[in-house]
Amino acid sequence: MKLLRPNKSFQVIAHRGLSQRYPENTKLAYQAALSQHIDMLEIDLHMTKDGMLVGIHDESIDRTSNGKGAIKDFTLEDLRVFNFNAQMKGDIDAPIMTFDEILTLCKNYSKTLLIEVKKPSKYPNIGALMIQKIIHHDFPINRIIIQSFDQSFIKEIQHQVPYIHYGVLISKRKYWLKQPDFCDIAEYADYVNPNYQLVNKKFVKRAHDANLKVLPYTVNDAQTAKKLIQLGIDGVISDIPDEIFKL
Repeated sequence: MKLLRPNKSFQVIAHRGLSQRYPENTKLAYQAALSQHIDMLEIDLHMTKDGMLVGIHDESIDRTSNGKGAIKDFTLEDLRVFNFNAQMKGDIDAPIMTFDEILTLCKNYSKTLLIEVKKPSKYPNIGALMIQKIIHHDFPINRIIIQSFDQSFIKEIQHQVPYIHYGVLISKRKYWLKQPDFCDIAEYADYVNPNYQLVNKKFVKRAHDANLKVLPYTVNDAQTAKKLIQLGIDGVISDIPDEIFKL
């Protein structure tokens, strides 16, 4: 049985597109998600050797493509050779997408773009370049949220560009035995997005007391989503949002 949104403000987010049925972070996955009545599309960004922003989760292409190597060691032209369909069956052509291409695609829809910047310390100026691209494409600022596990990166970019919404990702590894400093995070972010296993009543209350919204990742079954909703979360990040919710 599919779940209903508990309220109108509850956010349903497609994680890397519809990434259980299509190659993650590819046009196929994005388009499939954007065609649903979701609220946000979550993507991941890395930077190539020649300074191009590309949509991919890992810092290497090993897991998701028919090639091997680190993103930072390839030019965009190099990456265009590979097929990012390694996890799917069938002969599907799934090239890597640039951030420019993703912005062009998403601008035609009404969804918010939840952008995770991966390993920002490895890519000098990735924040400034990302903002430059968003402005160049005239992408609606109210439909952009930038998030990262790197809190110092989010803090720095928010100081430079305060008119965009920001989020901090909370990992199980770092916060299993302690909760984050919600009041500090609220100084520069609007969202605190934890591994779903970290969410309890205390987490949600402390986040909400600091005026932070809570979007747990990665929730891939209705029972877990239902329990989290009962705790008062503000949305769910899922690989299969259309299977969990009545959209």
